[in-house]
Amino acid sequence: MEKIQGVQRLLNNKRLHEISKFIDGESAAFPNSIILGANFLKSGRYAEESERCLVEPTTTENLYTIKIPKNSEVLSIIDGQHRLYAFEYAETKMDLLCAIYIDLAMPYQAFLFSTINYNQGKVDKSLAYQLFGYELDNEEPINWPPETLAVYLVRLFNSEQPLLNRIKYRTADEAYKKNNTTSWRVSTASIVEAILSLISKNPKDDRYLMNSKRYAGENTIYGRGILKDDAEYPLRKLYIQGNDRAIQEVLSLALEATDNIFWKDLDDDNFLKKTVGIACIFKFLKTVLLKHGVSRQVINDNFTNYLNKIKQEEDFSDSTLYPSSTKGMNEAYKRMLTLTGYN
Repeated sequence: MEKIQGVQRLLNNKRLHEISKFIDGESAAFPNSIILGANFLKSGRYAEESERCLVEPTTTENLYTIKIPKNSEVLSIIDGQHRLYAFEYAETKMDLLCAIYIDLAMPYQAFLFSTINYNQGKVDKSLAYQLFGYELDNEEPINWPPETLAVYLVRLFNSEQPLLNRIKYRTADEAYKKNNTTSWRVSTASIVEAILSLISKNPKDDRYLMNSKRYAGENTIYGRGILKDDAEYPLRKLYIQGNDRAIQEVLSLALEATDNIFWKDLDDDNFLKKTVGIACIFKFLKTVLLKHGVSRQVINDNFTNYLNKIKQEEDFSDSTLYPSSTKGMNEAYKRMLTLTGYN
């Protein structure tokens, strides 16, 4: 496929491969059209009449035929180049919906491109993760990708102590909860990503692989068993085995220990009760699990003892040392390692 010049950005090879994995997945769909501009050459000059695309009426009312001269290069991509060129790396083939602007001059093509790409609102991460919740009732747990399991666990933790009603949801009752809850709360995304950090290096790749037609028959979707274990992610083996109960138990015990040792005694504006603080706790938990293994005893003994040792020297109340930022999280994590002898 020859590369077509237009008003698009340079192709991002990493993005092409990501989209190609989506294309080969069972749920691939492209409801939005590829937007093309017609009848201008690469140089920006208007094409000769013999080279132009023409729209001609048919015998059916409101139905037209587009005639494109053979070997002409008069179609430029205004929007959708990554979707289109990703098919070069995918095995699946499908028809794509196109919208063609006839005789739209290059400056207007550029204006259309900028309007489409720079006026879009960014999707809230927590809302995006919550959409994975729709799979909970429609798929068997063994087919849940990492994000879906994480959302399931987040909902569970939000219904019990110590995180009862402390996780923010973009739902109808969120305003009520916000007005009737004065204590600290964290976002859905922060807990989901903390859980994922223990399960997967790349949840998106796991999801695509689980749904990929390359490894399955047309009517079959492999579950978690198609994934490979990774020793750097301590809960991954349990995830692949479908042992969600064990994952839940490990995380519940870790949250309970954190609550008993830290959260119950800290002010609501303390670093450890913020999004970055939660991430820091899970990062330290990961370190402990990688060193000692995954078991109830490791949480009850090693992890709990480490937290007690940390608390004897540090309460993370200094907002100058531990601001609500990645820098603050890294400083707090290093402090935890130092106080527990990991450094």
